Amino acid sequence: MINSFLLAFRQLDDSRFIKPLVWSSLLTICSIAILWTFGSTYLDWWMDSFSTDETSWLDGWWSWIKFIAQFLVAAFALAIAYFFFGTVHAAYLGLFLDDIIEAVRDRHYPALELQPPPDLMDSMIDSIRFVLMSLLFNLLMIPLYILGWFLPPTGLIIQIWINGLLLGKEYGYLIEQRFAPEDRISKFPYTRFGMFAKVIWMIPFANFLAPVLLCAAIMHDRMGGTEENATSSD
Repeated sequence: MINSFLLAFRQLDDSRFIKPLVWSSLLTICSIAILWTFGSTYLDWWMDSFSTDETSWLDGWWSWIKFIAQFLVAAFALAIAYFFFGTVHAAYLGLFLDDIIEAVRDRHYPALELQPPPDLMDSMIDSIRFVLMSLLFNLLMIPLYILGWFLPPTGLIIQIWINGLLLGKEYGYLIEQRFAPEDRISKFPYTRFGMFAKVIWMIPFANFLAPVLLCAAIMHDRMGGTEENATSSD
């Protein structure tokens, strides 16, 4: 696994790595900003909908209550955005995954024949499916997360394991679709890859590299994952 991630890291200067990285990061940031703005605007509208007569009994405390509510909602929204940043980021990168797969193939495995990439609609469906599945699993696991935080680092380990399982399975599936049907594997043993990527996602700034490295590392592992099996064209 380490060799696969090292091979992926050494190719970060490839333009076909940079484009997916930039687009998926921008789309993720824009999506979070839009949702945060929408939530803040809705909260303002809802609190302003109360008439003066309804809030007069608070005797001047209404403005403070409104400020505290806005602060708590903003803090909660940022926490949710941080928690699900990796999921949304990974889903957006799924739209550009084929650039990375082909870049790895062209540099290291030029003899490998890949299947044509799926069309945009199929990629969007896969990305939406992954987001919904990740949200569902993480919501179901919230009681364990909360319980685990009282027994550190159990909560963190559970979170990394669950999301690593989802990431490894999803990226393994998407990459496998580019191989010939007779060469595809039915099981995707990439949970540890997803867990390692999830750890990277928790590191500020380095988290932007996580999905690109994960995709390339799984591709390398699928092909052998060692320097001996990867031939560089540099």
